[in-house]
Amino acid sequence: MATDFPVDSVCSRCLGRSYAKVGSGFSNIVRGRIVEFVFHILGLDLPDIVEEGSCKICSGSLSDLDRYTLAIAGRVSGYEFSNFLVGSTFDREVLSVEGSFQEVMGGLGESIKKEFNRECGKSLSETLKKEVEFLNPDLTIIVDLRYDSIALQTSSVYISGTYRKTRRDLPQTRWIHGDHPGDSVEEIVGIPLQEMTASENFFLHGAGREDVDVRMLGNGRQFVIEAYHPVKRAVDLDRFRETVNGSGRGVEISNLSFCDVSLIRKIKADTNDKTYRARVEFDSFPGEEKVRSAIEIMAGKIIYQRTPLRVASRRSDLIRERRIISIELEDFHGNLATLIVTAQSGTYIKEMLNGDNGRTEPSLSSLCEMPVRVLELDVIMIHRGENTDKNV
Repeated sequence: MATDFPVDSVCSRCLGRSYAKVGSGFSNIVRGRIVEFVFHILGLDLPDIVEEGSCKICSGSLSDLDRYTLAIAGRVSGYEFSNFLVGSTFDREVLSVEGSFQEVMGGLGESIKKEFNRECGKSLSETLKKEVEFLNPDLTIIVDLRYDSIALQTSSVYISGTYRKTRRDLPQTRWIHGDHPGDSVEEIVGIPLQEMTASENFFLHGAGREDVDVRMLGNGRQFVIEAYHPVKRAVDLDRFRETVNGSGRGVEISNLSFCDVSLIRKIKADTNDKTYRARVEFDSFPGEEKVRSAIEIMAGKIIYQRTPLRVASRRSDLIRERRIISIELEDFHGNLATLIVTAQSGTYIKEMLNGDNGRTEPSLSSLCEMPVRVLELDVIMIHRGENTDKNV
């Protein structure tokens, strides 16, 4: 009885691959010869069995593994990696014809992509003396059989740490349009790492951020710096730290360690209370007693903050409740005061002090009944893993 096949000739490998899910311990070439023998004995139809180069499915692509192995070995020379994974891209028509053929044969096969990736991986592993890694490979190799090309993608190198920022003109991340002449924490930390890893790019992921004009002091802010598509992976963390800290550009990093991408999600999800030192100027002399009375009213209380005018264009217009955990008057002289403020994560400290035209209530400005200007603001402690609110 004649069978309608989508192709009139196949190789033993493609025939055997049609039954890859049947039995184990055989290569697809051997399996194909067994299938051919069984079909012949049973008198069942098959397409003509031909050499791989004449196969209407694979066109001999898997007989070229040695050439691909040598080409890949040459391409990855100079890259540092402990393990790898091979992927491949085939023409859609090849996959469609193969799918139709395997459906006629009973739907018990594996795809040509799977066999190519597996066999190329085995060959490379022997040549490079490195292991195949399926979940988190250092290096992914994509062989495009449509254009006979090879692409490489290395997984990012992630380093976690804390940074201190001692300048008041330094944003955390690069300016979006790249046309600003100033520095950023991201560049000061990222460029040395890019040079050490010969990476394509770098990205800083911070556990929150401070304003450009706010210094980040004390125990520092957690961050992860990512080297994207690196050629080198072995980073000397001591040299990295010394390079950044010795640059004299206002950023110090510490507590460095290698990590994975999951830490980025963790630090971004953390909500930690913070302590600030704020130097403020009153519009006129308020009197120390009035200032002390105002901070006593606010300490331990909830304030209500509408999205500040300075960020309203890029954030939702909401009213947020935030607790001011404590306020201390560190220094008072004339119409100048220095305050130590500990507040719940997400509190807009500048607006808590200046009132933001009534968008924060109560504020130091409203309680003292006069305008208040924030001259300087520093983060002096991030309370990681602590609960500083005694009322909770």
